[in-house]
Amino acid sequence: MYFPKNDRMTLTNPVVSVVIPTRNRPALLLRAVRSALEQTLQEIEVIVVIDGEKGSDSANAIAQLGERRVREIVLERQAGGAEARNIGINNARSGWIALLDDDDEWVPTKLEMQLKAAHDYVGEQQLVVTCQHIYRSDGKADVVGPRRLPREGEAPCEFILDYLCYFQTSSFLCSKGLMLKVPFTKDLPFFQDIDWFLRALRRPDARLLVVPQPLSIYHSHEKRETITSGLGWKSRVDWGHANRGLMSRRGYSRFIVGSCVGRAVEEKAGMRGFGRLFYECAIVGSPTFRLLLLLSGSYLLRPALRKKLRDRFLLRGTNIKIVSEQNSDAAA
Repeated sequence: MYFPKNDRMTLTNPVVSVVIPTRNRPALLLRAVRSALEQTLQEIEVIVVIDGEKGSDSANAIAQLGERRVREIVLERQAGGAEARNIGINNARSGWIALLDDDDEWVPTKLEMQLKAAHDYVGEQQLVVTCQHIYRSDGKADVVGPRRLPREGEAPCEFILDYLCYFQTSSFLCSKGLMLKVPFTKDLPFFQDIDWFLRALRRPDARLLVVPQPLSIYHSHEKRETITSGLGWKSRVDWGHANRGLMSRRGYSRFIVGSCVGRAVEEKAGMRGFGRLFYECAIVGSPTFRLLLLLSGSYLLRPALRKKLRDRFLLRGTNIKIVSEQNSDAAA
């Protein structure tokens, strides 16, 4: 399935609108934009939302591309990643929205394969089409996530809260109609993707489709702490507790184990923390025996052994390598 480039259709009626919020990261932004422009599906527009950036580095970087399919929206004041996405979505020309974070990139066939899955679907529901992603960290082997795919009959909102089973934002291809009905929560500083996913997939007119291949690349920068990665375990539990209405009881137990336990161990929460987490998981939620084992094992096992067991039994490596245009030019 190949979509030849047609400038007239691309500019006036693109098949997919790619929305990239950014702030003060022009080099990473260019890598993300290039990965969108190099898609086998060429009939796209790329909307770069520059979120209250001081200076014009990102705008200058985009201008250097000289690419008619890229347009920018410059916000004078910082709105935050969630609202920047909403603004980009509202200005999109296509009925399909693909989200891409400015520090991530795509495999060239990503949009083509997701759009084919959407076209092959028979039904009237509004779609969230996602895929597996490659977790890439400097000096480490690439890992494929999520660690498993949704099981037959498994509720999407229970799946995404399971341990290492999240779908990363840059893997989303969604109908614009759904994203307008369910915008990202303005001013929410963390769990933006989980919050949106839980609210969107609760709708009876929404349906999740998964392309079972790693088509998105999530770059982990160990020296750069994000708001979510720096969030303490108590704040995570408080957010989950306040948003229990978006989760089933089983889903809530999965959230406690998958998103809160590891951080509590890192912060040396001790037995008091273990008691709080066990209560939330076992009493407020509805855990399986496996979830209780995971919770307890996180406290009883030494961190090095726990990580070794996780890497051995829960993570799957990949040998897929993506070389950006910039790196290719340098190598040549």
